[in-house]
Amino acid sequence: MIAKNIDISIPLLWGNEHFIKNEWGYINYLVGANGTGKSLLAEQLKSNFNNNGFQARYLNAERLMGLEKNEISYYGGASLTQGFNISNFQQYKTYAEQGGLSSSAIIILKERLDIRLKIEALLSDIFGKTIRLVEEGGYLKAKMQNIKAGDEYNLSQSECHGLKELITLLTFLYDPIKNCIIFDEPELHLHPQFQSFFLQEIRKFAGNPLTDPSKKVFFIITHSPYFIDLKTLDDLKNILVCHLNKVPTYVTELDADDQFVLRKFLPRFNTHHKQFFFSQNPVFVEGYTDQQIISILFEKIGINIGASGSCIIDVGGKDELGVFYKLCKSLKINCRIIADLDAVFRGRLRRVVCEDERSQNYVQQQGIGANLSNEIGDLETHLSNIATRVLSQETTIPQLITLKAKLASFTPEEEHSKRVAILLTIFKYDAEIRTVLDAPNIASLNLIIGRMAQLHNAFKSCNTFIFPKGEIEHYYTQSAIDYLNISNKDTWFHTERDYILQADSPEINTSYSDLIAILKEAVPVIEIEIKKHLKFEIFEWIHRVQTGIAKGEVNNDEDLTRNAKINYALYNQILELQNLTINDNRTFECRITIRETLTGTPLEVNFNQTTNAHNFDI
Repeated sequence: MIAKNIDISIPLLWGNEHFIKNEWGYINYLVGANGTGKSLLAEQLKSNFNNNGFQARYLNAERLMGLEKNEISYYGGASLTQGFNISNFQQYKTYAEQGGLSSSAIIILKERLDIRLKIEALLSDIFGKTIRLVEEGGYLKAKMQNIKAGDEYNLSQSECHGLKELITLLTFLYDPIKNCIIFDEPELHLHPQFQSFFLQEIRKFAGNPLTDPSKKVFFIITHSPYFIDLKTLDDLKNILVCHLNKVPTYVTELDADDQFVLRKFLPRFNTHHKQFFFSQNPVFVEGYTDQQIISILFEKIGINIGASGSCIIDVGGKDELGVFYKLCKSLKINCRIIADLDAVFRGRLRRVVCEDERSQNYVQQQGIGANLSNEIGDLETHLSNIATRVLSQETTIPQLITLKAKLASFTPEEEHSKRVAILLTIFKYDAEIRTVLDAPNIASLNLIIGRMAQLHNAFKSCNTFIFPKGEIEHYYTQSAIDYLNISNKDTWFHTERDYILQADSPEINTSYSDLIAILKEAVPVIEIEIKKHLKFEIFEWIHRVQTGIAKGEVNNDEDLTRNAKINYALYNQILELQNLTINDNRTFECRITIRETLTGTPLEVNFNQTTNAHNFDI
């Protein structure tokens, strides 16, 4: 780690708050949604890392300016089509550095044979191409050629964006002049494998330049999970998460249990899991079946959860859910958790929810108790007592015979499973289980039903949503699910998935109403309401039609479609005139249809001279 005290203030983004960090990794990541100020922060980091032995270079997301393929003078593009004026090399380099551009890499390649050899080797061995820097008419030009075939061509005009990016990015990486490099979206135009390649090259140079001049410190602003390469817990601490209207956050301390779980998880921390760094509202679930079913259900009912910055991420278990919960809380990421019922009784998730001040406040304000952990413990006692009672009673009721067999199969270490089995039976076969309970246990059962509703709400106060029926499989409709034995998960999952993929939206809403209700509450949803905007635009047009008819400028269909003020040619892109009847007293009736491409279904609108903004709707 590098010790350097940084205190940054950007009132435009954070008001009076300051971003403070005193320890930095050799590779630091800036992540966050669009518009959270990553590039503005990068410019401040450049200033702060441009002293006391550090020399910083910032390459922004528009760094290829000047190396565009075509000259579009109206927009100021392709200003280097002639090449670089040989007499102005230093000026080009100065302007490029001030503007965060990478085009001056061509000049560096001309001046540095050692760097040019590395680039030539890369182009030759990986891409089968050569690069040649030539001086023509007082200008420096970079020319490319395929080794096996093809004529030589100009790099700026005819080379692909990806190779331009690699050549220029690697040039600054290899250039020893600057020892702090800030890459803004280095993934631009790069194939995923070349993103990984570039990151591996960065790792070769990452280190403390104050103790080893051959090393550099890096800042990578990225939206690509391929650049978030976490191998150690220290790598995790080097991620800065930028937020709207809040200072960036980062992980500071992890307790021993968190570190243990994370060390086990990091080797399988893939690009899918890394989405949570880029999501405003990530939703964590236990397994891939949960992730698949939930994602497909949202898609089939027409809800794009990406609009709210959400994504569904499976993490593999309850302990992992707890760790991601804590990570997000530390990073001030507004995560959601969807978990099985047994998470209430065991696992790390239960512990972190019970420790959360939001759940503590909820149970206290609702008069439930002093803290959530004690209330769960009390519930567990009642459930265990009922399990003991059920096991001691004779019964001929088939559901209870099955329950007794299940309870008898548990070992003493599986007491939590007994409690879950009792709870599932209470909610499924309430009347049946009451037949074997005495008065004290019936009182406990009544308390359990009421208390569980309160506990669900306490978990919800921490954005943690528990499946009341048990697991997601308990909401399946295409297989006969044994509620006490969820053992054939893979077969059931594929059956359910196949059904959902072919079913239509109304059918899905009917078949999975309970599950969808839970998911809509758990996952932030922003529904894009085009009808609202369409309504006001169409009423504006209706008002023009009303005015034209009232003034006598419109007397029939043809007048309406030709009238310049009404501008039917423009509005015909969203609506179509079906019928217009105008009476002698200038009252009228008009019928239009709204284009199905905008609404998804055909809509018909009727209006007349009395239609106004208050009574108009579509």
